[in-house]
Amino acid sequence: MIRACALFTLHLFIPSVAAGELEELSVIEADGVYTLRIATVFDAPEKYVHDIITDYQHAYRVSPAITELELLPTGRKDAIRVRNHSKHCIGALCLKIDWAGDFTETRHGQIEVRTIPHLSSFESGTARWEISRAGERTRVFHESSLKPKFFIPPVIGENLLKEQIEADTLATFDRIECYAKLMFKIDVESNPEVLKNLFSEGWDCLIPRS
Repeated sequence: MIRACALFTLHLFIPSVAAGELEELSVIEADGVYTLRIATVFDAPEKYVHDIITDYQHAYRVSPAITELELLPTGRKDAIRVRNHSKHCIGALCLKIDWAGDFTETRHGQIEVRTIPHLSSFESGTARWEISRAGERTRVFHESSLKPKFFIPPVIGENLLKEQIEADTLATFDRIECYAKLMFKIDVESNPEVLKNLFSEGWDCLIPRS
């Protein structure tokens, strides 16, 4: 339900095994802060996985709950500010969520994210991405923490929210891998029109689950 990017968290969100090789997945709550950790190895080259995760302008491709997205000026050369609006439903309960944050790539594959509270439905939030080559595959680690401003009913509401965060994260990671594998397969650099045409036709890289 909640993402820090993209990806983030993305902005951001189903059986227990994600695409690729899932190494770790946990969602915990403490003092109103929800912390997500996930590590997986994608069956796609690092270049394409990195390109998908850092394509902030088109984050809705991997986070379909996003209903509106814009890039905002930051006044900084080293940061990209993203603002998005999204809609999330848990059963009959639907929430409209606002999120904005700054993405800073401290070095290639190391991305830090900081939530901007006055533009968001969250009191605070941080996230980080680590994208690294694993032979011909790619290992991705993501950790994010968010403290919602909105009320969450104790116990039942908290458990449902944690389950939703986990399910949404797995779906998002499925999409990241799917798009990265597609980009690699068609070689976007030499044939970009193929991918462009797929998107213009409304093609959706969502992997069906059994």
